[in-house]
Amino acid sequence: MRTGKDIKDIFIHCSAGYGSIESIQKFWKSLGWNSPGYHLIIDLDGKVHQLQPFTKYSNGVKGFNTNAINISYIGGVEKTNVTKALDSRTPKQKEALLNAIKTAIKWVEINGGSKSQLRIRGHRDVSPDKNGNGIIESWERIKECPSFDVIPEYKHLLK
Repeated sequence: MRTGKDIKDIFIHCSAGYGSIESIQKFWKSLGWNSPGYHLIIDLDGKVHQLQPFTKYSNGVKGFNTNAINISYIGGVEKTNVTKALDSRTPKQKEALLNAIKTAIKWVEINGGSKSQLRIRGHRDVSPDKNGNGIIESWERIKECPSFDVIPEYKHLLK
């Protein structure tokens, strides 16, 4: 069982579509996953659904899952063209996402960890920095998820 000391990253994701939580879970099962892709997922109306306790890992970012909390929102693409990334967060999703991140940070701290050990990143931020400038630029991303720049938006939460 994981503790707060184990967590290094809080990753933000988008579902890259508008399917139901049940259909997303069904997709994960079709991939053979025993664990969900996210700890928390946020509906369009801002309701937060816990799919996995923070004490267990989820399948959010290959190679990082044992030390990460994964949070997603429904959307992240255009409704009429799901191949086109779009920051589609509703105001209620933005509020819920902020509160979900704060909840994750608080859990880390209550369970033996510290803000100083954490990074809040988007899934796309683990793409390789091909030109070595310290920034994952749009042309370097292996995916667009979560369709907005997580690091600058939430860096204030780790101060």
